[in-house]
Amino acid sequence: MAQLFSRIPEQNMQRGERLVYEAMAQLPAEWVIFHSCKEDYRDNERFVHYEADFVILWPEHGLIVIEVKDWPQVRIQNGKWQSRRHDHDKWVTHVQAPLEQANIALQKIMRSLAHCGCLPKAPHRWPEHRHMAILTHADATDESCGNLPLDSLYLCGAENLPALQQRIESLFVLGQAERMSAQRVQKITEALAPSVHFKLSITNYLREMDMAAAHLLELLPALRESTGGICVEGCAGSGKTVMACAEAANLAALAPDDGHPHVLVLCFNHAMADELQQHPLLAEQQGKLLISTFHDFCIQQILLPRGFGYLVNYTGDGDRLPDAALRQINALLPDQPRYDAIFVDEAQDFRQSWWQIIRAMLIPGGKFCIFADKNQDLYDRYDQMPGLPTRLHLSRNLRNARQIAGFCRSMLPAAEQSCEILPMTGAGVTIAPAAETPQERASIVQDIIGKLLEQSPEVKPRDIVVLSPWRTSHPRCCLNLVPDLATAPPDESPEHAAARRHACRQPDSTQIFASTIKSYKGQEAAYIIVTDIIGLGESRGFDMKELYTACTRARYGLFIVPSTAGKALVERYIASFS
Repeated sequence: MAQLFSRIPEQNMQRGERLVYEAMAQLPAEWVIFHSCKEDYRDNERFVHYEADFVILWPEHGLIVIEVKDWPQVRIQNGKWQSRRHDHDKWVTHVQAPLEQANIALQKIMRSLAHCGCLPKAPHRWPEHRHMAILTHADATDESCGNLPLDSLYLCGAENLPALQQRIESLFVLGQAERMSAQRVQKITEALAPSVHFKLSITNYLREMDMAAAHLLELLPALRESTGGICVEGCAGSGKTVMACAEAANLAALAPDDGHPHVLVLCFNHAMADELQQHPLLAEQQGKLLISTFHDFCIQQILLPRGFGYLVNYTGDGDRLPDAALRQINALLPDQPRYDAIFVDEAQDFRQSWWQIIRAMLIPGGKFCIFADKNQDLYDRYDQMPGLPTRLHLSRNLRNARQIAGFCRSMLPAAEQSCEILPMTGAGVTIAPAAETPQERASIVQDIIGKLLEQSPEVKPRDIVVLSPWRTSHPRCCLNLVPDLATAPPDESPEHAAARRHACRQPDSTQIFASTIKSYKGQEAAYIIVTDIIGLGESRGFDMKELYTACTRARYGLFIVPSTAGKALVERYIASFS
């Protein structure tokens, strides 16, 4: 396996770059690969900036820079590259061709390496170097695309990726007098390492996210300048959590480094807390902020240190913080440290009795921000949220491919269907045949998984998540009947749930993560299979908000496995969107 370095976690990579990244992992062990290199350096009294999708070092051969494009359709007109997403879209002309971008990045990188002493300053003495472009998904609509320049690699789909190593190696057959020694490779590796350290500014992070989130930069000032508290609301996938992380990280960075957390970030479930703790922006501020569920915060920070752990309900039957525990917490609040800022994500899930405790933990005049979505109010607590003087509404879906976003928007009340949909492509929405029994639904889920993995080589088990309204112990749940699903055992601890989730996300994982819908709130996956949809009503213990929450977890592909009643329910939203 090659040595890989990246500034961006794999789950946040753009699809084309991730496809190439995974293919490069199979290159020989002596190859050194940097993904998403960025650097600013001073050269002759001016600042130079470069960006490179991939930089590859091959000992004894040289260095190559690769530009990756995930354009669905591409053509060359009058010497200019053009791309578009759909047949009905206008062609977009690109000022620079992918090869030009790669070459410009290459020249700037070579000057940077010469500037820091890794390479001789005379250009004619630089080791062998080349540049190349990769089009991962392009559908060529012009014959001229079939005759691309020598240094390019044109991939129409993932099936051609095995040719990657051979194509890269072919760039170095010309040879040159000076080769790149192992010592020089090591020196260059050390020089390039800072360019892939995940130390992003908030601005760069939002611009780099694989979800067109740059427009959130325009909204951050409203969050930053609010006083007396602000409530940020928006549909699923509108960037609420992104904004919360951005501003929490900003305030933590400004706080003194005195060994005490100054910013408190609260959420509802353990899975979301685990996700937030690994968020790139928040991870950089460890020590200056505290991330927790409300329950764990009260237990770990208030009750246990003072010997009141016996008040906590550990049986899993009912709320972990019964009334006696809440009364004791309120009595202990005067002696608790205060926070400069408090952020509450998924605020619609919080009980009214919790808000008094949360507000009491804030210093006078501190920043108080809550983030909520009325349509994901699974516990009927939206009306229990505190009234805050400032409200901000996010009206753009940044997560879901176009068909999925439209399908989910159709589930909302008419007054809330104004959410803007971005033109992101994907596999769309598929509703399976009706299946009345868990055994029948399990068979369909297994078939969907098999076809996804067989027909789309770029799809891995870690890209798929299966959701059900029910726990595996419920007679309507089919999750335990599907082979290779990593399901939750009874009374699974938060630590074991996190380990199970992380194991399923590894590149070599053969298991697919499965969860209840409620436990998967706030998360997402490329492909979501929602099963056991059997209709609505009190007797079924399932409602529209739960269906909406489940479906909005899917980025590129959504599959629904319903009963007859459930199929009639979801098909009307397909018809509405169509």
